[in-house]
Amino acid sequence: MDNVETDSRETVQRGQEHSDAYDRIIKYTGLFGGVQGIVTLVTVVRTKLVSMILGPTGFGINESFNRTLNLVKSTTDLGVPFSAVKSVSECRESTVHGELEESILITRTWALLTGVAGMLLCLLLAPLFSYWAFDGDRGYTLSFMLLSPMAAFSAISGGETAIMKGTGMLRQLANSQLITVVTTFCISVPLLWKMGLIGIAPSLVLVSFASMVVTCAFSLRTFPYRVTPFSGATLRKGFGMIRLGVFFTITSFFGAGAFSIIANYLMKYGNAEVTGIYSAGYLLVSYLGMFVFSAMESDYFPRLSAVNQDRDKVNELANRQAEVALLLLAPMITGFIVFLELIVSILLTAKFQEAVPMTRLAVIGLAFKAMTQPLAYVSLAKGDSRTFMLQEIIFDVIFVASVVGLFKLGGITMTGLALALIAVADLVIVYTISHRRYGVKLYGRVLKVFMVQLPLIIATWVVSFFATGVLFWVAGVTLLVISTAVSFHYLRKHTSFIRSISDRFSKKTH
Repeated sequence: MDNVETDSRETVQRGQEHSDAYDRIIKYTGLFGGVQGIVTLVTVVRTKLVSMILGPTGFGINESFNRTLNLVKSTTDLGVPFSAVKSVSECRESTVHGELEESILITRTWALLTGVAGMLLCLLLAPLFSYWAFDGDRGYTLSFMLLSPMAAFSAISGGETAIMKGTGMLRQLANSQLITVVTTFCISVPLLWKMGLIGIAPSLVLVSFASMVVTCAFSLRTFPYRVTPFSGATLRKGFGMIRLGVFFTITSFFGAGAFSIIANYLMKYGNAEVTGIYSAGYLLVSYLGMFVFSAMESDYFPRLSAVNQDRDKVNELANRQAEVALLLLAPMITGFIVFLELIVSILLTAKFQEAVPMTRLAVIGLAFKAMTQPLAYVSLAKGDSRTFMLQEIIFDVIFVASVVGLFKLGGITMTGLALALIAVADLVIVYTISHRRYGVKLYGRVLKVFMVQLPLIIATWVVSFFATGVLFWVAGVTLLVISTAVSFHYLRKHTSFIRSISDRFSKKTH
């Protein structure tokens, strides 16, 4: 009898742990997805206002400054804002006294040093940056010198963000992101309105400084600031983190290079309008994905890093994340396909309606990416930087070849098909590597959800391609309702949070 009661309690406990795990994913995906939505909205409004205030010339100058400084920051920060998350999260789970504090000290020390290095590099190379960014004009040398502190502010902010992710300060991180985007708006728009072109450089510096202050205000409450930039021991202990970060930086450069090759090709063999349509479609799909994927870097990656030596836990975490990502994204994809024309008219202009056919094809790829993304983080969580870089380089090569090849065959619409096919190929590559190298496999429950939702997504695209008028709206909305109902059924089954909402609603309706 006692054994039966014990087994019963263990079963209930396992069920509760299972439910809590799904609840956590839903909770933080909703949190960071909501934050991402607000950030995107504020950014769109700010961009429109800045373009109206500065005009095409001023907006171009602003973008040239941003692109150049982002290149400097991404080069000199050595990937610390990303690699430090793994280091801190592993130490968080450690039982060794003082290990977490030491990891935070190492992160902050390296963030400070890389920030100072970036600032000095920008000061020294300001004439070269001006010449390169403004087509041979050295007249912006002083502006780049004034902008140099941005590299330091960004590196310090990136280090503090990594600490918050690694230590599980996710609510503080979300709050800091919201306050930062609102502060950015309140600083840049009035300053540019008052000063015009002269205010571009000061506004960028002040925005970067404000972002650092807001981020530090949240992290320093829990972990007081301390660095040891002249300690050889501290620097040596950070070499493993830097090594992973450098590989991540190199990979980012390959990705940026792939985008540049495609943009240059479309400009050369198409025109500026074709390039703009492709960019707009790609951006819309990326924004949709960020509503779900933004939580992975902040919540999933630190948790995965903390258990990276336990194969069973890695498998379970990856599959839960993939399953929830699929369940959340599938209705969003079907709704996106149905309402895309309306979305384009609201966020962009009527001139971008040509992007609709291409974008409707491209967004299908997000269903595959929902499974790829959790698997892709496994190599990083294990510190296997070479494997991660190999995965990304293979993806970049296929990415360029597919987009260029299908553009030749069918124009801009076919680039959407290319993006969808690339997502399929990426899943095959990442899964094959993850399975053979780390023993990771996709569970039957994930594949079941995928096999139910993918036909609904494809059916929605078929309706959008062949149907018009009332038939399109009736069929499209019906498929959206079915997809949403399927996701709700599975989420209710696994999460106490969804069940409690459903039960409350049922009681009120009865």
